[in-house]
Amino acid sequence: MPFNLDKFVASPSVEELDSLKKSEIVKVAKHYGTEFQPLMRKDEIKRYVLEYLVDEGVLPSTVLETAITVPTDNTFELKRLEIEMNKEIRLKEMEREMQKEKEEREMQMQKEKEEREMQMQREKEEREERERREEKAREHEFRLKQLELGVIKGSDPKIGLDTGVFDVSKHVKFVPKF
Repeated sequence: MPFNLDKFVASPSVEELDSLKKSEIVKVAKHYGTEFQPLMRKDEIKRYVLEYLVDEGVLPSTVLETAITVPTDNTFELKRLEIEMNKEIRLKEMEREMQKEKEEREMQMQKEKEEREMQMQREKEEREERERREEKAREHEFRLKQLELGVIKGSDPKIGLDTGVFDVSKHVKFVPKF
C-alpha cells in the first residue's frame, strides 16, 4: 500500500511512523520542516520528526521515552569492542576445546598403545606356553620312540637296559679292587 503523506499529517502516530521507509520519513520531515541531512540514518531522522511532533503538541511526551534511541558514535565503538571481545572469547574457547580434544586423543592413543602392549605380552606368554607344551609333547614322543626302539632291540622297557649286549664299562663298578 503506497504511503499517503496527507493521511499521516491528518492523524500522525508512532506506529505508522515506525512502519515507514527512509524515503517516506524524509518526506514527512520535509513536510514539517525539520532540519536533517540526507546522509543521516533512518532512526536519526525519525527521532527528529518525533521530537518536532512532541514539541508541537501533536504527540504526547511519553513517545520520546519509548522511541528508539539513536546510538551515538561511542555506542558504535562500544558495540564494536564488544563484538571483538566476544570474538576473542570464542577463539579462546575454541582453542581450549581443541586443546582438550588433543589431550583426549593423546590419552586415547596412550590407552590404545598400552592395550596393544598388553595384548602383545599376552600373545607372547600364550605362544611361549604353547611352545613349552609342544616341546613336552615332542620329548614325550621321543621317549616313546626310544622305548619302542628299545623294545624292538630287546631292551626291558621297565629298566631301560639293552639285554642283548653286555657292556663291560657299565659293570666295571662291580669289580673289586685288587
